[in-house]
Amino acid sequence: MYLKSGIYDQDIKNIIDLDLPWNKLQNHSLLLTGASGLIGTMLVDVLMAKNEKEQLNCKIYAVGRNEKKAKKRFVDYWENPCFCFVAMDVNKPIQFEENIDYIIHAASNTHPKLYASDPVGSLMTNLEGTYNLLEYGRTHNLKRMLFLSSVEIYGQALHSNDVFDEKYCGYIDCNGVRACYPEGKRAGEALCNAYISKYGMDIVIPRLSRVYGPTMRLDDSKAMSQFLMNGVRGEDIVLKSQGLQKFSYCYVGDVVQGLLYCLLKGECGEAYNIADVKTDLLLKDITQYIASLNGRKVAFDLPDVMEQKGFSKVTVGVMDSTKLQRLGWYPFDDLKSGLKKTIEVLKSL
Repeated sequence: MYLKSGIYDQDIKNIIDLDLPWNKLQNHSLLLTGASGLIGTMLVDVLMAKNEKEQLNCKIYAVGRNEKKAKKRFVDYWENPCFCFVAMDVNKPIQFEENIDYIIHAASNTHPKLYASDPVGSLMTNLEGTYNLLEYGRTHNLKRMLFLSSVEIYGQALHSNDVFDEKYCGYIDCNGVRACYPEGKRAGEALCNAYISKYGMDIVIPRLSRVYGPTMRLDDSKAMSQFLMNGVRGEDIVLKSQGLQKFSYCYVGDVVQGLLYCLLKGECGEAYNIADVKTDLLLKDITQYIASLNGRKVAFDLPDVMEQKGFSKVTVGVMDSTKLQRLGWYPFDDLKSGLKKTIEVLKSL
């Protein structure tokens, strides 16, 4: 396990004790792209813990491009027969002959600096990478695939008090470099639905809110990650706007359990929002809370030109997770408890 922490261990236990149809994974295999990322890391930890506790015998194929990084994160599982690292770039045709039962496509550029510096790669992972995985699944008897989408597919809210359900459609300026991410996710969703229609594949689409948690990269360029690292280091919070944005967030543990609900209980062709709906805070309120945990303050600083290119122009992105709750999902953490846990775990490293 990557994080040696009692708090993180309890998160894992809470998830593996959920009343889910885990038997669907019994003696099956699951291929996970983006395995060493924020979400993938915890998902691997959960599935391996379930394997150990209940002899689930679900073989995890953890896909990544950097074996050294993956081994550091998954060293405890490296020799485990239920774990296998697969060095693969999903943007290239997949040369993998094993038959896989489930795929979770979690690989994606989710860092604002990459939207500006590598917009082509940000777009193609969600388009070409998704196509390659769908083609592999189509020809290898895949049971089900999850394509991880994003709140960004909804664009800018048309009205300041709008809440996004799965049918909402806001405004996206497609004529700009920043559109590579939301338009890539939209195209990926369309491609999944095309494969459902033409080939009868079984695909479910979780749409994630802004995700945070202790498995994040310490050099992550997302605003929330930078705020959290300020909190870990006991620094003032640097806010590069007036902080009037209002977004939905979700702690990584609640995202992971949401993905499992989608995988094991979701309906083919459906999209499900995964978001904490218990907390309604402006960005400035969030930064002030993080700063208060260390007795620090919030400072304001304008972004440079490259940072501005990667920033979203969206100021409202509040999601409705009622549809996922109907499957039985409900977050363990609200925003404040999740932020506090994240900082405590990272401080202990």
